[in-house]
Amino acid sequence: MMSLLCLLAAMAAASAFEVQVQLTPLGQLQLTLTQGDNARIGAVAFIYNINGRSYKGRGVQTREGWQFESQGLVMSVDAKVSAYAQLYDVTGQLRLTTQRFGWADLNLADPAAHSRLPARQIRSTVLFRDDFNSFDKNNWDTEVSMYGGMNWEFQVYTNDNKNVFVKDGKLHLMPTKTVDDSRFSGSNFLKSGTMDMSNLFGSCTQSANYGCSREGKYGLLPPVMSGKVKSSASLKYGTVTVRARIPSGDWLWPAIWMLPKSDSYGGWPKSGEIDIMESRGNQGDIGVGSVASTLHWGPDFNNNRYTMTTGAQKTSDWSSQFHTWKLVWTQDHIITYVDDVKIMEVNPGSSFWDYGNFNGNNIWGSNKMAPFDQEFYMIFNVAVGGTNGFFPDGNHYGGTTKPWANTSPQAAEDFWNARSAWGATWQDDKVGMIVDYVQFETL
Repeated sequence: MMSLLCLLAAMAAASAFEVQVQLTPLGQLQLTLTQGDNARIGAVAFIYNINGRSYKGRGVQTREGWQFESQGLVMSVDAKVSAYAQLYDVTGQLRLTTQRFGWADLNLADPAAHSRLPARQIRSTVLFRDDFNSFDKNNWDTEVSMYGGMNWEFQVYTNDNKNVFVKDGKLHLMPTKTVDDSRFSGSNFLKSGTMDMSNLFGSCTQSANYGCSREGKYGLLPPVMSGKVKSSASLKYGTVTVRARIPSGDWLWPAIWMLPKSDSYGGWPKSGEIDIMESRGNQGDIGVGSVASTLHWGPDFNNNRYTMTTGAQKTSDWSSQFHTWKLVWTQDHIITYVDDVKIMEVNPGSSFWDYGNFNGNNIWGSNKMAPFDQEFYMIFNVAVGGTNGFFPDGNHYGGTTKPWANTSPQAAEDFWNARSAWGATWQDDKVGMIVDYVQFETL
C-alpha cells in the first residue's frame, strides 16, 4: 500500500495544493485549501499574514475542501493578506507544506468588498519555512564552539538543550551561566578547569580562536553558555521573513543575520554579510530601545564600508513583544523592515564597488549587487559582550556601568566579576531570543 507521505507527494506533483484567500459577505476572512482529492489528509493548519502580523488557524473539512474562517478579527481598510497551509497525516505528523501562496488585497473601504469574494492567487513561492513544531536537524546546524567570531565574545555556543530547544512551537536560544551546569560548578572551574567541546558536547564546529579546547589557567573560560543555529536552506534574491521576540538583559547581543553559503569572493568581508536585526539587551536607547540592520562589505577588513549601509529604528522597548522582521533582496536593492516599517534601504547604483569608492582591482566583477549576488543562509544567535566595540566604552547605558574595557586583556573576567549586577537583569522569561517562524520566498 502506498504510504500517506508518498500519496501526498504524488498528489502534490499531479495537482499542487493551493490556498485561496477570500472575504465572506459578512466580512470574515476565509481560507480554502484547493486540490482535487485531499480526503486522506488528517488535519490542516492555515498560517496567514495580515499587514505583516502572522496568525495560525485550524482548518475544518467542508464540501469545498479544508477551510478556515476568522471570527471577530478586525482588519484595516487596506488589509493585505497572504496565507499558506500545512498538511498533517492522521497520526499528526507534518507531511507537506503548500508551495503556492494565496494572497489578496482586501479593500474594506469599498462597501462592495463585503458582497463579493475577491481573490488573486500565487504571488510567490515558499522555498523554505520552519514553524518550529520540532527542531529538525535537517534544517539547522547548531554551532558548538568557543570561537566567538573576531569579536572575542564571552559566550560558548553549545548544543545543550538548556541553550537550544523548541517549546510550544517556537525556537528558544537561551543564555545561561556556565557554572549553573553541574559539570562546571566547581568553585574555581572557570579559572582552572578545561573546556574540551568534543568531550563535553560530542562535537566542535569551529576551531579558530581556540574554539574547541581551552584551559582556564591561560585566561577565563567562557562564563556564559548560549545558542546559535544556521539554516541548511539558502536564498539568492527574494524575501526573508522572521517573527521573533528579542531578549532583554544587560550585555546580551542577539542577531538575525545571513552569511554566504560559499565565500565566492574571499574571506570576510569580501563576500558580504547581511544583518537583518541586531540589538543590545540593556535598557535604553543603546539597548532594547533600538534595533539595527547593516550590510558588511569591502575588499579587506580595514575597508569594510558598513557605515554606508546601516539603519536603525527606535521605540521604548523592542523586546517587550514579538515583531516581524523582513528582508527584501532584489537584483537592484536590499531593504529591511520591522513590522513593515523600513529600517535600512541600500541602492548601490552601478555597483557596490563604485558605491564604496574603492581603488584597485574590482574583486566583484560586473554584477552591480556583488558581493550580494550569491546564496546566503540564515543565522540566529544570542552572543554576550565582546571587545570589538559593539558595546562602546563610556557612559552610554544610563545608570549601568559597563564592567569591562574593550582594550582590557581580561575583559571576560571583568565581565564575570560584575555578575551580581548584570545577572539581576537576566530574567528567565526574557533573557532568550524566541523565534516563531522563518520563511524564504522567491520574488
